[in-house]
Amino acid sequence: MGGTIYLKLKTMHLLEDIITYSKELFEHHFDTSPSCIGYAPGRINVIGEHTDYNFGLSMPCAINRWVAAGFSLRSDNIIFIISNDFDGELLMEVGKEYSPSEEWQKYIYGCIKICQDILPFKTGFNVMITGNVPVGSGVSSSAALEVAFMNGLNEIMNLKLDSLSLIKKCQQVEHEYLQVKSGLLDQYASQFSIAGKLMVLDFLIMSHEYIDADMDGYCWVLCDSKVKRTLAGSKYSERVEETQSALENLKKLFPEIKGFRDIQEKHLSSIENPIHKKRIRHYITENIRVKDAVVALANKDLDIFGVLIYSSHISLRDDYEVSCVELDFLVEQTKGLSYCLGSRMMGGGFGGCTINLVEKKYITDFSEHIKITYSKQFNIETEIHQYVSVDGAGV
Repeated sequence: MGGTIYLKLKTMHLLEDIITYSKELFEHHFDTSPSCIGYAPGRINVIGEHTDYNFGLSMPCAINRWVAAGFSLRSDNIIFIISNDFDGELLMEVGKEYSPSEEWQKYIYGCIKICQDILPFKTGFNVMITGNVPVGSGVSSSAALEVAFMNGLNEIMNLKLDSLSLIKKCQQVEHEYLQVKSGLLDQYASQFSIAGKLMVLDFLIMSHEYIDADMDGYCWVLCDSKVKRTLAGSKYSERVEETQSALENLKKLFPEIKGFRDIQEKHLSSIENPIHKKRIRHYITENIRVKDAVVALANKDLDIFGVLIYSSHISLRDDYEVSCVELDFLVEQTKGLSYCLGSRMMGGGFGGCTINLVEKKYITDFSEHIKITYSKQFNIETEIHQYVSVDGAGV
């Protein structure tokens, strides 16, 4: 059933359609209407990758793919959750321990446990989860899942969490229940985005500003490598530890360095560990690229913007080493195409998507070129999608 539903959901590009379909599914399974439906979009990140957990800069926006979670209270202490995305169920009792076996269940169970610490639940509830954010493709399906669920839980249990507190609870779920030392980029973009705008996030002071996302005839196109990865199973946490270790060593050498944003290019020569040096070089240069991208967009200089995107990929590939041969190939295939100004891997890495700045009238040409060359090289059929920026999560 889940596969059939997902095929139908893939054609839905409006939030209203997702909400309506979610309500119908809820009524079908629980024979009642949901009291509320929490929803959250996936996201793309234009530039500023692997910087959020080290208090750097990023430039994301939410996209027109969503996860929706419908809720209704029960009269007993049973919590019954159905996920059509994963064709699975979670059944537990309020206040009782539970051992989730699947990854999606760990996200949900973590949200429940953390929220129960805020305000103990007095009753159980039913939940229907559905949506069309591609899983494992680098557009943050996991963040959309937890943000949608947390918004719905916040509403129906009257937890009174503000938006920033809510996404910090989502991050806590990943740290404690997924064992992934993630930053806040994905949750932040999913919760706070505004349609038609890019966000410039500063994770040092936890602030954001919105800038015009009009690409003047160009748009963002994602190419799915179809190489699946999970952050917990990748070297994501290893990168967190490497950069943290590099910072601690630099603190001993330079009293002026209190945190990551105090590190400058002049300090690189003092890092003896070659791996640590590469990791910190990516962090420094990626933050600079975000700042330069803001200027390029303000000047409507998309050529410079595209160069920055390509440079970001090189840094992620060579200094941060989170790419893979399939992603590198996809990026290389865009070079020399006059209608593609920039391309890079996007997301946690080790698979997922590339993001490409493509002239709108050549999207078909671009898609055909990428599909043919990628299939010939890897015998894998890539999926190519154009996304529209949308508003963030809500209920």
